[in-house]
Amino acid sequence: MKAWFALPLLCLACLFAGTLCCPDFCKCYHRRGEVVCNAAPLTEYPTEGLWTNTSMMTIQFTNLSSITEQQLSFTPRLRELHLYSNRLRDLSPHLLRGVPFLRTLDLSENQLSDLPADVFAHAPLTSLVLENNQIEEADGSWLPENSSLTWLDLSGNRLTTLQAALLQKTPSLVNLDLSDNRLERIEAKSLDLLTKLERLNLQGNMLTSLDGDLFQNTSRVGYLFLSRNKLGSLPRDLFQELTELKALSLDENQLSHLPQGLLDPLLNLDAQGLDLTANPWVCDGKLEYLWRWLHKNKEKAFLPESVTCAEPPSLAGRSVVSLSENELKLDRSPLHFSDTLCNVLRVSHLCSAGKMNLWVALILAAVARSSSSCPALCSCFFSPLGAEVECGRVSLAHFPEHGLPSNTTRLSIQSSNLSGVAARHLSSVPLLTDLQLYHTNLTSLPSDLLGDVPRLHTLDLTGNRLARLPADVFASLSSLRSLVLKNNVLEEADADWFGAGSQLTWLDLAGNLLTSLPAALLNKLPNLENLDLSDNRLQELQANHLRSLRRLETLNLGGNKLKTLPPAVFSHSPRLSQVFLQQNQLQELPGSLLQGLDRLQLLMLNQNQMRRLPPGLLDSRNPDFQVTLSQNPWVCDRRMEYLWEWLASHRQRVFFLEEVTCAEPEPLKNRQVVSLTRSELGLGEAGI
Repeated sequence: MKAWFALPLLCLACLFAGTLCCPDFCKCYHRRGEVVCNAAPLTEYPTEGLWTNTSMMTIQFTNLSSITEQQLSFTPRLRELHLYSNRLRDLSPHLLRGVPFLRTLDLSENQLSDLPADVFAHAPLTSLVLENNQIEEADGSWLPENSSLTWLDLSGNRLTTLQAALLQKTPSLVNLDLSDNRLERIEAKSLDLLTKLERLNLQGNMLTSLDGDLFQNTSRVGYLFLSRNKLGSLPRDLFQELTELKALSLDENQLSHLPQGLLDPLLNLDAQGLDLTANPWVCDGKLEYLWRWLHKNKEKAFLPESVTCAEPPSLAGRSVVSLSENELKLDRSPLHFSDTLCNVLRVSHLCSAGKMNLWVALILAAVARSSSSCPALCSCFFSPLGAEVECGRVSLAHFPEHGLPSNTTRLSIQSSNLSGVAARHLSSVPLLTDLQLYHTNLTSLPSDLLGDVPRLHTLDLTGNRLARLPADVFASLSSLRSLVLKNNVLEEADADWFGAGSQLTWLDLAGNLLTSLPAALLNKLPNLENLDLSDNRLQELQANHLRSLRRLETLNLGGNKLKTLPPAVFSHSPRLSQVFLQQNQLQELPGSLLQGLDRLQLLMLNQNQMRRLPPGLLDSRNPDFQVTLSQNPWVCDRRMEYLWEWLASHRQRVFFLEEVTCAEPEPLKNRQVVSLTRSELGLGEAGI
């Protein structure tokens, strides 16, 4: 008898017996069509007792060693199939022919090595996870032509090469994870068809080099992981097309220098978005580009003080950003400057391999250093694009207005005893785009401070003693995109700081003394993409607070005193991808809190007072979604059922899963929630 004909008879038999069908060693939740099997004695795919409306099947931590097309045909409406941490060695050809609605297939942590042709054909898969198996070759014959896959995870296998044929069949990929394999090379054209790719993980392989054109067609990539390889050098134009990149990891490679201009296209890097640590940097004149980039973009580097020299021995262990020009032995001769300028202007073919006529070099130098003066106690760096000035001496007690180059575009004053700053100080640098005044002991700002720097794009006032700011202090700046007021002593954030039409995309008010936040302030900032209010004293957030922030992507509310959140507080910010709520006093959350946040990738809920989660809170999340739930006083009783089931089915999405533990009742104290049984939670029989 065919499976599809036999199945209704089996279910009818159960109904006549007065019970609901459920296979042995499994738990069934008939209302939502879900079956979970996680008992070690299970050795075969369960078919008897399954209902035809089963849409989600999870089999984990069993001795299941194989699965066939015929077995899957018992659940023709299946949409998600999770088969992780079993003993699967074999899959049958045309495996998915009987499940025409299957969208998600997770085969993590099995013993799969060789897979047959067409094994993943016949179903409209969008997510395929083959993580932590023993696969040595990823074959294009597995998939149908023009596959619908948007998520492919092949991490933790034994791949040494990557077949272009496989990727040619997956033009819709958004996430590709090839980490922790044995890849030695990626062919130049391998990624050309992946024009929708947003996340690429190549870390933990054996790559020694990358082709300069590798990423030329993947301009949407926002997250690129290249750490733990053997990369010794990188092509200058490698990242030329990756202008949307937010995070790039290059740590734990063999990099000694970076080529001039490599990082220049990366204008959208997140704070701490670039990891360059654990490389053997050679701190000589060739490191000048990286040295300057780190000084200019210190906030974009992950642990910049940990980017240290390996050579020469006299500088070993020193932080790159702590070095001086003399220690790097930078050559400031006119001839060297002409070579540098030729590289910046990309006219090196006119420089005759460094033998440019000396008088031409001098002319170029004069053009680039039109204002060659430099204030006392400061360092100045000149380029054709303008001067950069850095002042970082404790003895600096007054604004360095004398000798400031008129073509200054970046001014950084830090770790000084600057007592004040006035508009007249900045009037001599009208081309200024980047002003950093951090840890300078500033206690006040004049309202007209920025009136003469109309091009200012970034203002960083971190680590001062600002308690109050005057009205209109930022009102004249239509060009301002990033404002950092972190670690001051501000007690109020005032809407009067800004004028109408602000273009601000980044606002950091972390580490102040704010107890409330006026909605009027945020109403003036409709272009905000990143809002950091962490480590303040906020006690509540009103439902309309974020009403104007439709472009908001990252919201940090960690380290406050929030106890509750309104159900619709995030409803006007559908682009949110990261929400930080850790270290508050949250006791419960509304079930609809995350409704509409289809792009949410990270939710931090650790270190609160959460005792349970409302049903549905974490459902239907983005495939990239991850959450932290540790260090909460979870009460492990029958009302924990929703979270318990969600954790069991989404282990890979939970950071520090082993730290999600019970606080009550006493017999279950410190037990991992995911380890509990149904009876320990006081629940009835499965599916009832």
